[in-house]
Amino acid sequence: MLIGEVARRSGVSARMLRHYESIGLLAPTERTAVGYREYSDADIGRIFHIEGLRKLGMSLAEVKGVLADPNFDTGGLLRDLIAQTRRRIGSEQRLLDHLERVERLGRTDAGALLWTVDLMRSLESADAVQRHKAALGGGVDGSVPVEALSAAVLDEPVLNAAGAMRWALAQAGPAAIGHLVTGADDESAEVRQRAIRALDEVRRTTGPDELGSEAEGRIRDALRARLDDEDDEVRSLSAFALTGLGDPAAVPELLGIAMTGPRDIEAAEALADFVIGGSDAAEEIMARLRLAAGSPRMIERFRALQVLMEIPDGHLGAVTDLLVRLAHDENPEVAATAAAELRRRRDGPPRR
Repeated sequence: MLIGEVARRSGVSARMLRHYESIGLLAPTERTAVGYREYSDADIGRIFHIEGLRKLGMSLAEVKGVLADPNFDTGGLLRDLIAQTRRRIGSEQRLLDHLERVERLGRTDAGALLWTVDLMRSLESADAVQRHKAALGGGVDGSVPVEALSAAVLDEPVLNAAGAMRWALAQAGPAAIGHLVTGADDESAEVRQRAIRALDEVRRTTGPDELGSEAEGRIRDALRARLDDEDDEVRSLSAFALTGLGDPAAVPELLGIAMTGPRDIEAAEALADFVIGGSDAAEEIMARLRLAAGSPRMIERFRALQVLMEIPDGHLGAVTDLLVRLAHDENPEVAATAAAELRRRRDGPPRR
């Protein structure tokens, strides 16, 4: 293949190819009858190596040293180029998203726009402390657009920064809900988890009157939709958030958590709240506890006991009956715990 065709097909100019030859990087192995350079397949492979290494940021002197290594790994170079290209595409996508957010702001005041861009860049900083500070500042003065802050909340992996961002976003109240509901349907389980936490934060931070029934309904629907999520943590977070809304749809998931953990104590408290509050789900809860109290597995009987201990006397007579039953359990730990609870109820102040 002659130099002109190589230049046309590779995008490397003939002048650059001659330069490579002049510094000893590339030496065409063949010549035509009239003396023109002719590049073999091996020469074309070497051009690929040169351009690939330059793409990775190497100088020509460094490239020459690498290519002198007889064990040079072409496959490794391809993998490096693939990784670099993916990073570049990711960076370009983030830039595009950033620019589209700015465009959607619809602001024409140059000072306000530049201030917003600076804050948005801070939220996207590689420094978690910087993101944390930006979130707190934006939450206080409302200078970070809800859309930008919502995106930052859904992307933030660092616990402290994520908490600050959720707090800041909650200051926006119902305006944040639409973005978070969308995040709750994201293909990434981590994003769905962050969205659920943020929705619950908005619900807890915003007063019922300010939140309004429509916004509360949107939160409720989003949480209910995630009760059958494939991710355990998403289901768990949704159930606990629904507990704050007094929604009995959370009860089946809470019962599962109470019996298997790892947040069994928290689930026991939530289930007791439904019973104490006179929820329609109270009988469902008690039926499950009766079943667990008679289980051949000690751990299920003990987990049922944990829930029963959270329900005060006077709500359901069956609670005391089950405690008496468990006080005679064959397992010493279960029996001793149930007996101690019965004594406490008889002699001490109520648990709640």
